[in-house]
Amino acid sequence: MAKRDKTEDLVKELIHEEDWKRMNATAELLKRGPEAVRHLLVVLADENPRVRAEAALMLGRIKDRTAGVPIVKLLTDPEPIVRTAAAEALQHVADDAALAALVRLLEEPEPRDTAAAVLGRLKDPGALEPLVAMLKSQDPTARRMAAEALEQLADPRSADAWIETMGDPDLRIIASRSLKHIGELRERIEGILNGLRDLEDTVALEEARVGVVMNLMALGRPAVSDLREALEDGHWMVREVAAQALGLIGDMRAVEPLLRKAKADRDMGVRESCIKALGEFGDARAVEVLVEAVNVPTTRLAASEGLSKIKDVSVLLPHIELIKRMKSDRDGLVSYHGGLILDKLDKLMSEQGIQKKEETVERDEWDEEVPAPAPRPAAGPGAPKGGIII
Repeated sequence: MAKRDKTEDLVKELIHEEDWKRMNATAELLKRGPEAVRHLLVVLADENPRVRAEAALMLGRIKDRTAGVPIVKLLTDPEPIVRTAAAEALQHVADDAALAALVRLLEEPEPRDTAAAVLGRLKDPGALEPLVAMLKSQDPTARRMAAEALEQLADPRSADAWIETMGDPDLRIIASRSLKHIGELRERIEGILNGLRDLEDTVALEEARVGVVMNLMALGRPAVSDLREALEDGHWMVREVAAQALGLIGDMRAVEPLLRKAKADRDMGVRESCIKALGEFGDARAVEVLVEAVNVPTTRLAASEGLSKIKDVSVLLPHIELIKRMKSDRDGLVSYHGGLILDKLDKLMSEQGIQKKEETVERDEWDEEVPAPAPRPAAGPGAPKGGIII
């Protein structure tokens, strides 16, 4: 008999009057991930506002970005509890489509204050293009709110838009302030990197590396555009620290350029730095590069850790034999990461009803157990005495 799906019941228990029931439902839905998302998206339209609010918060905890646009729609919900929950959840699920929908709300009088507040908290570069477009809105309030949100991004890519906006008397002060900030940011990045370019001694470069990476990381997302450009710099150490900083900042715009440099940079050290940086993202696009890197002594630990962070574990199913070898690796950390991945894959296969292959363990001949000798039969009347029985 097929096992009854209890996900729908768990969703209802999110508003149960007993604390332990609510806590259990939250924990179980987190474990179910994509399966839970499907049910939670349906109840965002439930007639009970508490259910709508709890479903939005749960989607935020699961961090499934497919929920972004449906949750943006809840910012126009008539119930304050639902609008508050939606604003909270969007901090964890807003993809580019959701960000564009948020920016469009700036032209609607009722939800625009909330939308502006969410954009201000997110400071997500994915909102840049919609915000730049909104600077040309016929609604002066929408233009001002878009300018304020764009200023908080402090993204160098917005420089041209700010120059054009200088012609708008209502936004001129914000535009001027933003251009000044962007210029200062670029000067600071260039100054940090020039400090490396001026060093010729390899030992001095290595000693400076950590401090430079930390300084670049502290600049955060606004530095990403310039750091991506630095991956093409002529100085190998500049490319290395740019890769390391991009990995620590964690902005998804860095994944593609890091992949490209991990495969093709002329310097082995730069390729290794890119591989290690890719391991920080948990992005499925990096799987092939990380799989190859597991077999390279200098990158195997970083690559194994990176594979253990991949969010969509199903993409690792074709590499299950490699992961089994990782689990039996002599390096304790590589083995640990292999074990983590296998546990996730076992759970996935169990949930999807995938039949696991029989595990074949390679054994050394010295590890083979020697079977115990069969007991000798009792001596009969005709058996030889004191000899070996054949």
